[in-house]
Amino acid sequence: MNFKQNDILIRKTSDGQTTWLNERLVVEVCGISNDYCRKIRKDYKKSVQNCYQRFNILPASGKAWRWAKINGQFYYDLDFIPNQKPKYYRDLFGDKSDLIESFTTYQANQDSNIIESQFNGYIKANEKDFLHCYLDCTKEQQKALAKACAVLEFSVKYIQENEFRTNNEGYKILADLIEKNELRYLPKNYRILKEKVTEIIDNGQAIADVIQLPRAGNTNAVEYNDPEVWNWAMQLTAMGQNYSNDWKTRKIQDMCAMTGKKVPSRRWFGQNIYEQHNTKFLTASQRFGKGTTKASIYDGYIPFDNALFAGDCWQVDATRVNIISHKTNEGDKKFLYIIAVRDVHSGDILGQSFDYSENRWSVINAVKMAVQSAGYIPYEIVFDRFPGHNTDEAKRLMASLKQLGVKVTIAHDANAKASLERWFGTLQSVFMADSQYYYGEGIKSRRLHAHRSPEYIAQLTKESDKAKFDLVEAYGESESIVNAYRTTAYSYYSRKNKHINKSPKMLHDESDKPHVQWLENHQISMIFGLKKKIKIRNGLIKTEIQNIEFIYQVNDYQILSNEPEVIISYDMEDLTFVYLFKPKGDYLIHLGEAEQFNRIQKYGPQAEFNRVNTEKIRLAEIERLRQEELEEKKGYNNDVALMLGRFTNKYEAENAETVHLLNSIKNTENTPIKKAVGSGYNTANSQEIDINSLTKNQY
Repeated sequence: MNFKQNDILIRKTSDGQTTWLNERLVVEVCGISNDYCRKIRKDYKKSVQNCYQRFNILPASGKAWRWAKINGQFYYDLDFIPNQKPKYYRDLFGDKSDLIESFTTYQANQDSNIIESQFNGYIKANEKDFLHCYLDCTKEQQKALAKACAVLEFSVKYIQENEFRTNNEGYKILADLIEKNELRYLPKNYRILKEKVTEIIDNGQAIADVIQLPRAGNTNAVEYNDPEVWNWAMQLTAMGQNYSNDWKTRKIQDMCAMTGKKVPSRRWFGQNIYEQHNTKFLTASQRFGKGTTKASIYDGYIPFDNALFAGDCWQVDATRVNIISHKTNEGDKKFLYIIAVRDVHSGDILGQSFDYSENRWSVINAVKMAVQSAGYIPYEIVFDRFPGHNTDEAKRLMASLKQLGVKVTIAHDANAKASLERWFGTLQSVFMADSQYYYGEGIKSRRLHAHRSPEYIAQLTKESDKAKFDLVEAYGESESIVNAYRTTAYSYYSRKNKHINKSPKMLHDESDKPHVQWLENHQISMIFGLKKKIKIRNGLIKTEIQNIEFIYQVNDYQILSNEPEVIISYDMEDLTFVYLFKPKGDYLIHLGEAEQFNRIQKYGPQAEFNRVNTEKIRLAEIERLRQEELEEKKGYNNDVALMLGRFTNKYEAENAETVHLLNSIKNTENTPIKKAVGSGYNTANSQEIDINSLTKNQY
């Protein structure tokens, strides 16, 4: 029989007590319908006198199915349920006393389940509030003590908010729940539990003060407390030799045996010294070395935010391209290195250079590519102490950047370029992995997917040799890997940046660049171009580059007239023109450009007479400008030439007249203009001027 709450009600009367059964229970046990219940209620009500029909509990009329309406539900008197053919409904419920006892047991269990659910729910919701009271304990002790505090708090509220038949009934219920759930640091005896609850209710004691870790601070069971043994263990652990725990234990045990001290066990050393966090924290840097992976987890860390704008900072560093080696022309096996210039804000690789090693030329080429592609120099650029950082070429590059206002930083550790170091890992694990020539991450990587199997690498080497994998293919493969990174959206592979649906290149192009300095082509050449100081002869610059003669034509008359020698700046990738500069202190002043001039062929059918005519016109124009400048500088006010009339030289007369006119204009500008009488007065508002008074005062 499936009982539910309020299925059976006991009502005391003058004649004894009445057992009422809920209609739900009657329908379930007897198997009758709700329509049949309405019919029997209607029939029974007709058997009751009219004066009693308005009552909720109808009196006994001698008919079957006496009923009542209690708390909005219909109940039937057990004694008036019929027990005759064709259905013996009364017998279906069994003996009355057994029925009542079964329902009483059900109610007791229900009450116990309700209390237990409240008990467990309160512990789960409030145990975290007491964790901070036991920070000096282990995690297991801390959790158990906090749970005990939550139980004690529930006990106080339960005792205060409920009424019990006896003084100890509530405490016995709580003690049973504590024992059933096997809770630590709480008494199982209800009398001791009552004492703790009374301390809180009557004395106002804090719950965390009542629940304490037993035997805290008791050292009676400590057997090995010799400070000298501890000192030996700490000294050996902090040594750079990085001895194993077993070696240190054997050494200390030997010393204890020699000095007559108690010999601790191997496990004692592990639990009390070697495995303690404090020991690892104090000795990690001495044992493993500063900056190493195992020691760095105990070092301090300063979190930094990303750059706000593109061009705020560039970082320069190099790493090996982890693709299979290739054969050089000499037959040697070589690996490529990439020297990358990365924008911190967007992560875009603005410049890269591939070489067999990191050196000053590869670094300069990478920075040059970045400046040329971006068109500006950043606010700050960070280098490390790369091989050749102290050579003249590297110093000249950094000095030029500083002169243009760039903040140049030389980093002494990898943490200064942490984002670039992490990018190398991203490039390997995400983009190099797509290459068929990729052989895995660095040897120090501990990831499961870091390295290819030896059999696979051997097969890959054999296939690359068969395919004649050389420098050109290695260069192209490496460049395609970098381009794939630049054009792939962050959300495609990064969980951290899963909401950024733009590639590094797009972020750099779209970002504001308020702190950068935009450059012209001649300024870029001034920083990165190769330079020579050469004299200008016959309007041409002749020089040798890589043992090849180059001739450059200077068309600017001002340069030909005023500069006997210039500094040319050229790019080995494009020698069709050079930029011309002149020195001024530590700076170079841009003068102009000179284009390459190819010698004119005047013999045979390939004769270039049209170019000859063009050059003659150019030289004649230069000669004309030279004569004009000469005449201008030697011209003077020749009054005689103006007085000779028709016997004078026309050119000299015009020149003298021009000089006279220019001198007249110059003298006029230098002669002060005389003021009229009264011109010092302001006549902007004539209503405020007394004309009569002003006229009289002037005479």
